[in-house]
Amino acid sequence: LGLLRTLVAIPSVSTDTQQVCRVMRAMKEYLEPKGVYCVLERHPSGAEVLYASTTPGKGHDVVLSSHLDVVPAVSPEQYAMKMEGDKAVGRGTGDCKGCCVADAEALVQLVGKASVGCIFGADEETGGYTTTWMVEERGYAPKKIAVIVDGSPNKIITAIKGQTMFKVTAKGKGGHSSQPWLFDDSILRLSEAYVRLRKAWDAKFPLPEDKWTDVLSATVVRSEGEAMNRIPDTVSLVLNLRSVRLESKDEALEMIRSVTGMDVEVVRHSDPCSCDPGHPLIGLLRESLHEVNGVEIGFKRANYATDARCFHDCGTPVAVIGTKGR
Repeated sequence: LGLLRTLVAIPSVSTDTQQVCRVMRAMKEYLEPKGVYCVLERHPSGAEVLYASTTPGKGHDVVLSSHLDVVPAVSPEQYAMKMEGDKAVGRGTGDCKGCCVADAEALVQLVGKASVGCIFGADEETGGYTTTWMVEERGYAPKKIAVIVDGSPNKIITAIKGQTMFKVTAKGKGGHSSQPWLFDDSILRLSEAYVRLRKAWDAKFPLPEDKWTDVLSATVVRSEGEAMNRIPDTVSLVLNLRSVRLESKDEALEMIRSVTGMDVEVVRHSDPCSCDPGHPLIGLLRESLHEVNGVEIGFKRANYATDARCFHDCGTPVAVIGTKGR
């Protein structure tokens, strides 16, 4: 609880590099006196990323992954952890600093007894680029299995959807709203294009009962300027694709361009990630969770993204588990 309280008090919002570095150093300062080996790597963004392990080096049998960054708090009071009965409440207690504490305690208990490392991610909430960089560029990759501690309790997530952000831009000729007939209304054009796309998409991807299909949603609309009496020249729309197939991104890009007839660019992408529930190490993980928690452990597929995406090409099973209270 003391470590969790310290971590929650640091407002390590993903985009605040200084505070992200601060929370990484706080975790390092907790682990090193307990015999855990720690290395801070500096990502090109300036954010520090902590790798902690039970033995020196980069390649460990099991690599855990959780993230120390958080989404912004609604109020500063959320950075002061408080107890409500036996429940800790505060920004990041569940997602994902509480999970990071669980990782830390596992490392402390296993020093010199097992080959385990942990990547403490710095930007999971905005794409997970630091963890991907640690795996692909810095070589902190699992030899046998990656376990992401950022999911649901008493479940093993074996498949996670990919995520792609598309920006669709409508360009027209704006002007004063008192004479709309003189201009090319980009808001109207973009709205009509999205309605066409929505109908075409829903026809191609009807929602099944288990919801396990490609899903496309509009998330952000922006226009130039803020004058309420002027029709803007340019308006953009961000579309968020959650995909179950590797080829989904290219198919969606072509469909969006074809249906809207507008400029479309990919602004963020991560592939879907999955592993075989029948793999022996997944079975061992399931047995261990059952022994510790005393309940049956089920399998699950997740619609949301985690840093499991960062281990997609490691050639090992990638499982997502969670802690109670998420």
